[in-house]
Amino acid sequence: MAVSIVEPALDIVREHIALAGPIVFALGFAESMVFLSLLVPSSALFLAIGGIHSAAGGQFITVWLAAAAGAAIGDVITFAIGRYFKRDVGNVWPLKTRPQWYVYARYYVKRYGMVGVAASKFGGLIRPFVPLAAGAMGMRWSRFLAVSPLSCLAWAGVFLSPGYALTSALS
Repeated sequence: MAVSIVEPALDIVREHIALAGPIVFALGFAESMVFLSLLVPSSALFLAIGGIHSAAGGQFITVWLAAAAGAAIGDVITFAIGRYFKRDVGNVWPLKTRPQWYVYARYYVKRYGMVGVAASKFGGLIRPFVPLAAGAMGMRWSRFLAVSPLSCLAWAGVFLSPGYALTSALS
């Protein structure tokens, strides 16, 4: 019975395979936006999308670059929000009700700097708060832009590739 469901599902994905790029772009963007990220479990969805997209004949590089681009744009906007609001950023939801998130993100940026910005992509809940804190703390744009896009590429690859690898191994 499961086999009878799989083929029609893959047919639907194949028919709409062109939507994979925009979907992972939007998910990457949402995952990097400081407040939106709390509502969208993009990392988990990437694992599933990688496998489904691969099984439908999709190419890894297109969704990888789309996901990374969305995440990088979200990082830049979040960083800019931090730069704009500076000290006042802690007075906005959800940071107003959970100030420990922002305190931890500030500590992380202060302690690890650019390496912390890169590593935060793999830090779950802290992921969108580190670019916000980096911006609020006055990190230079050049330093942020030197590391954020690379960490977005790494993050998107790490979360998309297992699905592709599993599908290839099973083929």
